[in-house]
Amino acid sequence: MDAIDRKMISLLVADGRLSVTELADEVHLSLSAASQRLRRLRESGAIERFTIRIDSEAVGRPIDAVVDLQLTPGAPWSGIDDALRENPDVVDAVHVTGGFDYQIRVRTRTIGELDQLLQGFKERLGVRETSTRVVLHTVDGFPREPAV
Repeated sequence: MDAIDRKMISLLVADGRLSVTELADEVHLSLSAASQRLRRLRESGAIERFTIRIDSEAVGRPIDAVVDLQLTPGAPWSGIDDALRENPDVVDAVHVTGGFDYQIRVRTRTIGELDQLLQGFKERLGVRETSTRVVLHTVDGFPREPAV
């Protein structure tokens, strides 16, 4: 990956809707050369997908919380990832080291829905303990992609 590839990725992170023509102009390449580079970046896996970011409040999910999950010792781990992935309230999930097993981020319509979600984790997923923090605001510019 060279400086042109890095610049292309940075431009696309800032605006994933850039056309290949606009991208080519920004990096001073021909349309064909920019298209080839973009194809190689996708094939190599450097660019996984093009996506959009939704304003959760605008779509009716204003409650944003970060939740640590600790599984009950001896509880089966199989299915936890799938259960988190299938739950539409869970917007991010990572398996972590330390005192808790998972850290997830959820978006719900109400505090009551958040409470029901946490109860459901305990009843259905073998979660022994949760630690929940309601997000007051997200710092502008986050979440973001890593620098290239």
